[in-house]
Amino acid sequence: MRIDERLTDSGPSFSFEFFPPKTEDGARNLATALDELSGMDPTFVSVTYGAGGSTRERTHATVKRILRETTLTPAAPRRKSRCRQIVTAG
Repeated sequence: MRIDERLTDSGPSFSFEFFPPKTEDGARNLATALDELSGMDPTFVSVTYGAGGSTRERTHATVKRILRETTLTPAAPRRKSRCRQIVTAG
């Protein structure tokens, strides 16, 4: 299902953001996190895309893994920024 279709569902919407793993231990930890968090049915997940493309290959590999091994919906890779807008419910 596409993210825009998921956002039209009633109820709360939330997502998780992951950093691409740098090590085999990190890859195992990511697999565990993906398995545990899948049950929470987030609207989507994202994978950080490092500044200057420093993690491009790892980001793409992580997104492919999410698509291949889970039912989670990955968003387009998100580029890391020094300035983020914070939106609060209110």
